[in-house]
Amino acid sequence: MLVFKVFSVFLLGLCLAEQIFDGPKLDIDSEDGYHGLVKENETLVEVTPAIRAIGAPVKEFRIVNKHHGEAPFEIIKKADGYAELRARRVLNCEKRRNYKFDIAAVGEDGKESQR
Repeated sequence: MLVFKVFSVFLLGLCLAEQIFDGPKLDIDSEDGYHGLVKENETLVEVTPAIRAIGAPVKEFRIVNKHHGEAPFEIIKKADGYAELRARRVLNCEKRRNYKFDIAAVGEDGKESQR
């Protein structure tokens, strides 16, 4: 049986406050955030819940507010407001096991999802 080492990537979603805002909103409970796992020697991060924006068309997703320096990831926009998270390179889980950062959805008009 082949066993993979995994490490976690903690992501906090940026969400809207209870106010009028016409930009995109991340479809997530802000208290729980996202949780991601990536297998050794792979770059695709399995994120739960899925990264998804609602409320307005999305131009791109951005990594913002890196809590502890570099976040070697990119968020790739997919169809229907969904996105996937990928490591820019194969990660060394023995050197660093966790990453924490926020993400934002950016609307076609440049408005970012809010906290």
